[in-house]
Amino acid sequence: MRAQATAGERRWRLYLTLVFALLVAACASPRPHKVTMGADDIDCKVGSSLIPNNAQCFDRTPEVSTVPPYRLHFVEFDDQGWLYPGRDDNGYVPDMGTAHDQLENAIRDVASRLQNERVLLLVYVHGWKHTAAHDDRDVKRFRQMLSDAAVFDARHLNRTVVGIYVGWRGASQLSASNPLINLTFWTRKNAAMHVSEGAPRELFARIRALREHFNVVDPREPGPKLRTVVIGHSFGGWVVFSALSPSILELLAQRADVGGSAKDWQQGRLRSVADMVILVNPAFEATRYEPIHSLVQNLAQKQKLKEYEPPVLLIVTSKADDATRMAFPSGRFLNTLFQRPFVSDDEAYAAIRTPGFVERYVTHNLSRDGADAPRGEGIDPPKCQGWRAAPADPGTENEKARLSRMQNNGILEKQRHVEWQRDLKGNNNKLQAKWTRQYCGGTSIVHENYSPHSPVWNVVTDGSVINDHNDIMGEPLHAFFRQLYLELPDPGLADTQARPKSIDSTDP
Repeated sequence: MRAQATAGERRWRLYLTLVFALLVAACASPRPHKVTMGADDIDCKVGSSLIPNNAQCFDRTPEVSTVPPYRLHFVEFDDQGWLYPGRDDNGYVPDMGTAHDQLENAIRDVASRLQNERVLLLVYVHGWKHTAAHDDRDVKRFRQMLSDAAVFDARHLNRTVVGIYVGWRGASQLSASNPLINLTFWTRKNAAMHVSEGAPRELFARIRALREHFNVVDPREPGPKLRTVVIGHSFGGWVVFSALSPSILELLAQRADVGGSAKDWQQGRLRSVADMVILVNPAFEATRYEPIHSLVQNLAQKQKLKEYEPPVLLIVTSKADDATRMAFPSGRFLNTLFQRPFVSDDEAYAAIRTPGFVERYVTHNLSRDGADAPRGEGIDPPKCQGWRAAPADPGTENEKARLSRMQNNGILEKQRHVEWQRDLKGNNNKLQAKWTRQYCGGTSIVHENYSPHSPVWNVVTDGSVINDHNDIMGEPLHAFFRQLYLELPDPGLADTQARPKSIDSTDP
């Protein structure tokens, strides 16, 4: 009879089982999700893109919505940050379809529109456990974001709304509900690092080239032709930060070392990669944030931050996010075992935590007024009375009702913006330390540390605004983002209060 396994053997079996489970969990299908180039003959708007008789929307890019009008492009990368092979390239298989052309088609579409139109370009990079699948939660929510932007921007600013959803293999073949998916932390973080150093840099470089060409100072143009907002979540926040932090550092360095007027700074910002970069619950070590933090403090010491401006980089981290609060430090502790010793306690602390969980980096606190109110409700400023949140069960609201509600909210948010701008002008665009501001949607922000005019915000919030790692599409948070976007310099915006045109929507 075989002897009973020793304790050491049992430990090794457990170890090998975990290693095998990790390898299995790390596997992800190499097939891109969007393998067909779309056309304008099929309506793939928010509601119709998922219904069974419109299955032709599932694998196409771009998705074209007629009401509200927007276009959604998908650009997908493999684990090395490469575009998928073309038909004549090594490694191509028929399942890859026309995925190789995704980036080229997206940029060509934006460039062609800029010849005669003003464009709002929203770029979203998803994070861990997500993909570019048609029914991925982030994809569905990004469609709604574009729909809302079309209500606000296309109607009263006359911009064409274009979205680019950046897909990478953030999820394995396991479902999000399978606990083994948590074992993919290290492989997906490593993949995000490779993706950030690959073709996404081409994507952002080409967006910057368009902005440098079209966002020239021209008194005949009512504001810049191309507005760009880039959003990254989780490991997608690392993809965005890794690719764009050099551009942000360059912009800040020009202000610190070259000088120039406020107008020169604004023009430099208009010609950089994005008007605003937003990272929500980003999952990267705070040591990578230190150069930006240091340069902003340099600007403050040189007294180069004299007036309020909306942030060029906005980081929002929830203290209710267990993934970045607990799981990330645990994973990074193992990653850094062979990186020790660190030169200081501050460096060691930052090496295993994200920027939102390093107190000395925090600049602002975002919270809900009346945090005990139901989600989406709060104590709105007087100008925001009548702002309406989504119902507790979003499935009970059809698309026509949602658009009507968002249109109403947009009017109130714009009125609140005008009020804020009036108060700012009355104070010569200057704010005092510990300033506060209320937003439609029930949120308020408090300045905590460093210059009150800093162009880089590292904001912490709580579960009343972002309930967990993936709760990044709630309306109070998006209302906050929209109202910051309204602050970007745009002639004619602040003084325009006309009601947007009605949207002739039909039920999905």
